[in-house]
Amino acid sequence: MRDAGKIALFGMLCLIWGSTWLVIKVGYGGLGPFNVAALRFAIAALVLTAIVPIVGARWPRGRSEWTLIVCVGVLLYPGDYALIYWSEQYIDSGLTAILFGTFPLLTMTAAHFYVPGERLTPRKFGGGVIALAGVAVLFGDRVRVDLSTLAPMASVIIAAVLAAAANAAIKRHGGTLHTAPLNASSMALGAVLLLGMSLVKGERLGIPHDRATWAAIAYLSVVGSVVAFLTYVSLLKRSDSTSVSFFAVFTPAIAVGLGWLVLGERLTVSSLAGAALILSGVSLTLLRIRSKPSPVRCRSA
Repeated sequence: MRDAGKIALFGMLCLIWGSTWLVIKVGYGGLGPFNVAALRFAIAALVLTAIVPIVGARWPRGRSEWTLIVCVGVLLYPGDYALIYWSEQYIDSGLTAILFGTFPLLTMTAAHFYVPGERLTPRKFGGGVIALAGVAVLFGDRVRVDLSTLAPMASVIIAAVLAAAANAAIKRHGGTLHTAPLNASSMALGAVLLLGMSLVKGERLGIPHDRATWAAIAYLSVVGSVVAFLTYVSLLKRSDSTSVSFFAVFTPAIAVGLGWLVLGERLTVSSLAGAALILSGVSLTLLRIRSKPSPVRCRSA
């Protein structure tokens, strides 16, 4: 991502998804996690469906495009998001952010094997490791881990694996589809599957009865899903998947910064050190090292 437009979109995406970790944590409203997730993506799918004719896009057609929709719909929603929603009932959002910080490394690996032209290099891998270390330092002084959290912790890692696989599929096969119908179709499928998971799990199905939960779901649906996914898939089509995947290490740093700016939370030395490591890792991976031009030597006759 080199031009100003892409950088601005990436910054907006990080700001949005930097806020959703906490909103997911507080936005259950007494409902089951799969029930809430199904409601979120059903609303988002309806909004996106209304956008499709406005932007003059076409709906998916043919076996290959519908195969992509099913793949993304299964991997992201009853896969990635269901596991995140379930895990955040048992572990705090800081630990979730640390574990999901593996996403860039997993995306690099998936792209290396599945996306032509996106090879995993030592510099990319090293930058991803440094950025992940930065997320760990950022939250290391406030995270508590015990044996009871192993299952939800493993679920977050699996969620990152599934999201990385979806990334690679969109990057390789989604070039002919507009982002609005791609997201509308996959989210609609995801919402149906999440509702089925909610029924199987025996959750009490329902809708929120308080304004705070409705506000959280509305924010997650419209801003955290419609706006964010339109931006995300658009960036994914225009940039390499590794670049876009680094939102996963920027968002926790932004969440900490917003807590300091809006809520007056204290910034610690580990917070600042973690942010510095994240920036260093991302810079190592994404910034091209420009070599100095070799001097032109005149050969004597």
